[in-house]
Amino acid sequence: MNNDTYTCFTELKKNETEGSFNITCEIENRSNVYAIIAPHGGKLETGTTEISLAISREDLSLYIFNANKPNHNRTLHITSANFDEPQCEKMLVNVETVLAIHGARDPKVEPKERVWVGGNLRETFEIHLNETLKTLGLLIEINSNFLGKEPNNICNRGISQQGMQLELTKSLRDRLKMDKELLEQFSDAVRTAMMLTYPTA
Repeated sequence: MNNDTYTCFTELKKNETEGSFNITCEIENRSNVYAIIAPHGGKLETGTTEISLAISREDLSLYIFNANKPNHNRTLHITSANFDEPQCEKMLVNVETVLAIHGARDPKVEPKERVWVGGNLRETFEIHLNETLKTLGLLIEINSNFLGKEPNNICNRGISQQGMQLELTKSLRDRLKMDKELLEQFSDAVRTAMMLTYPTA
């Protein structure tokens, strides 16, 4: 069930004050094959900004919507299927495939640190992630609550309409933010798995 305050970006921009959010969009001189997108970055799904930056580095296209309000940032959440901010829309029609980075709540049972895989390429992506992330000891799963299979899901709106999505639990995001070495290892593994899942040749 969608409990968003706004149904689209136009509504959000009309009702929110200047400075409540900012946008990072890096396309020029970057890959037109892969884009890393964090539609709920900043104070909304914490850690997704830093993780997206680590994965994209300086060569993959990058889009981040950063929520910056002192509080009540949940009002800035637009569900992935409805996310239509113009800079993001422009990026989506110019890149082949998308990896969307999201934050999820911790599960009630151990382990709390989990990677839930979604998108139209989720089955293949999960296989490659299990291989590239195995040395980090993380649990990688497909979760029926986060399949990301809808055509309008932001991860599936690249040119190929075949995308990938990661839902990272809060405990994992918190550790990645604190441990720079782990973040580098994680981002290396995700990049490799993504490129094996959607090879350029």
